[in-house]
Amino acid sequence: MDGTVVRRLGVVGAGTMGAGIAEVGVRRGIPTVLCDVAAPILHRARDRLQAALERDVERGRLTRADAEAALQRLTVTVDLADLAACDLVVEAVPEDLALKRELFTRLDAAVPPPAILASNTSSLSITALAGATTHPERVLGLHFFNPAPVMALVEVVPGRTTDPAVVARARQAVAALGKTPVEVQDTPGFIVNRIARPFYVEAIRLLAEQAAPVAVIDRIMRRAGGFRMGPFELLDLIGLDVNLAVTRSLYEATFHEPRFRPHPIQQRMVDAGLLGRKAGRGFYTYGEGAARGGGDEAGVPVVPAAVERQAAAMRRIAVAGEGALAEAIVRAAEGAGLAVARGVPAEGPLDAVVDVEVAPAAKAAVMAADCSGDPLRLTLALATSATAVAARSAAPHRVVGFATLPPWEARPLVEVLPALQSAPTAVEAARALLARLGKETALVRDGVAGVFPRIAAMLVNEALFALGEGVATAEAIDTAMRLGMNFPAGPLALADRVGPPLVLAVLDGLHADLGEDRYRAAPLLRRVVAAGRSVLEGAGPDLPPPRGRGYDGAGGDVDA
Repeated sequence: MDGTVVRRLGVVGAGTMGAGIAEVGVRRGIPTVLCDVAAPILHRARDRLQAALERDVERGRLTRADAEAALQRLTVTVDLADLAACDLVVEAVPEDLALKRELFTRLDAAVPPPAILASNTSSLSITALAGATTHPERVLGLHFFNPAPVMALVEVVPGRTTDPAVVARARQAVAALGKTPVEVQDTPGFIVNRIARPFYVEAIRLLAEQAAPVAVIDRIMRRAGGFRMGPFELLDLIGLDVNLAVTRSLYEATFHEPRFRPHPIQQRMVDAGLLGRKAGRGFYTYGEGAARGGGDEAGVPVVPAAVERQAAAMRRIAVAGEGALAEAIVRAAEGAGLAVARGVPAEGPLDAVVDVEVAPAAKAAVMAADCSGDPLRLTLALATSATAVAARSAAPHRVVGFATLPPWEARPLVEVLPALQSAPTAVEAARALLARLGKETALVRDGVAGVFPRIAAMLVNEALFALGEGVATAEAIDTAMRLGMNFPAGPLALADRVGPPLVLAVLDGLHADLGEDRYRAAPLLRRVVAAGRSVLEGAGPDLPPPRGRGYDGAGGDVDA
């Protein structure tokens, strides 16, 4: 650690986040002062640090001497005056604007310039906090993520009056603490808490629409999307009350933007005390003897022997459509020993037609094509529902939808969406064909885009709204979502991998099907598609977030 960056670190608030930030400091070799109004809380924080260091000694990650030295670097105090010699002081008290403003007034008097005063707030206005001081130019946000010793990301949030030189010093300090700094405008939710909203809220909406049970939605997001945890598993881990508070804060701070509207399901669960792991019950039940929520086994449908036999009996299919997804399906079918015709109509009988078209008019042409053998018609339901496609088919009982996003090879699971007209035998045939192509399946109630493509499109859309508003650079947005949420890829990189036109088609399909303004596409996405560019190309040069455009609102709670 470069001693000229932070010679002494101060942390105010010895709760989970404050104690975690203090632990980061002492482990990086920095003398750290942890301050709280309650001595018992300070003693518990010191005991937790000692226990964490002891576990690392037992596991061979630290020597006994290094652990003892780290513990000796921690000073606990109830007196703000003991922070006077600190170069950087990070406030980590509860998310209450009045409380934090009062504390910053006291810190401003106790800690002389040029020390930096930072807030770990996840949603409150840095500009509003800085306004409580006589030196607002040295105040900014340093938003660590829980657990602070583990999570690599820190959002660096300048207020309206923050000195650019202070921002530069803060970025250096974050790097010296072993973390990755990303700079973001002082706007509601910053990067992570804003862009992550669809991961939770859209999943709850899908549950309310009875698209699939909780465990199935989680399994789809893990197996199809590559996420480490499903949205309901993560909600239970965070705490439904905490997550709801952040969602409501964003909704209110953005003057009731529909994309951030909370859902009554979550409110009812909070009212009932079903808060997740900490309460023993949320979307799943926890505790000894309880069935575990999530897991690779959750929601896995048993494939009947009859379906397996049907898969083995298939001989010839046709694939209608162009592009990477169609080509990948052709390769998978040929690799599975199936004969493949390109397009319809095709000569001779077919066991199935796989419709990979997206535009409704093109899908209608595939459905109207005369094919011998009464084949299954498996239709990609990304911009229109399988039911709407079946309504335009001469054999609606043979139409079944499926939902996935490119690249095909990266998606172990494909969603099966039976149309209202689908015969049970057609649904079995769809599962049989997808099994033959090497895919797991999950049954989802028919609707535009199923589960994973719908949530993914909404994540991409929110990232593009943020990018278009200058909240942060493209690189900062993707880095923040990978490190702050453990997403398998940043949403902007995901957009380019899937293809911006396909993302736009999903959003327009959802908007038309559900009729809600929350599904309107970000203007930047439309411009990128119109220009025929990738999202990252269309973003333009990575300029730093503009100064002087912070917001002055309030509200919110802790990370969620």
